[in-house]
Amino acid sequence: MSQSEKARVRLDAIDERIARLRAERERLAARASKTARRLETRRKIVIGGTVLAAIEHEGVPVLRSAADLTRWLDARLDRPQDRRAFGLPPQSGRLALSS
Repeated sequence: MSQSEKARVRLDAIDERIARLRAERERLAARASKTARRLETRRKIVIGGTVLAAIEHEGVPVLRSAADLTRWLDARLDRPQDRRAFGLPPQSGRLALSS
């Protein structure tokens, strides 16, 4: 096999590897996008439910920023999966007091 043939075979192998890596990158990007959309949907549902519950009980204060909303939710969210959706730490004392 001549040098130019060896070079062509190597280039073809590299091109094939690049194509595989690009396809894998697209799959990973799609998975990350799907995960982000799921989290965003979950957050919207939790916010909506929390606001509706607050309207029925004490009302909703004026929330001027994402930080205000997060602090307000921190005091109201009990379920670990809801707290995780907003990056809130798990509650420790509240569950122990209710028993």
